[in-house]
Amino acid sequence: MYHPGKVIGIFRSKEKDVKSSDESTQALIEMWDENIFTLSVDPKIATALKEKDTVLVDYSPFSEKMPVAKQIICKIIYKKKAKLIWDEYRDYARQKKKQVATKTPIRNYMG
Repeated sequence: MYHPGKVIGIFRSKEKDVKSSDESTQALIEMWDENIFTLSVDPKIATALKEKDTVLVDYSPFSEKMPVAKQIICKIIYKKKAKLIWDEYRDYARQKKKQVATKTPIRNYMG
């Protein structure tokens, strides 16, 4: 399973305002459903990643024995594909929010 997000900030180990214990890169991501996470970036794409990029986050499990999601930024999506994927997911999130907001709450009768 993969989830799209947008890069808000990047934390590279060699930046002057970052002190790091390793060579890894993390990114602050706004997800399509308005959640915000700081996630690891796959080293193969870390140098190409920029703020405002649309990315895919790998949520597949590490293994069958360890069903914890990887949560690693694994792809950078550009141009039309980036806009398409972001718009589709955001529209879905807005529709779900609207649907929840318009439902009439069930009142418990206590008598």
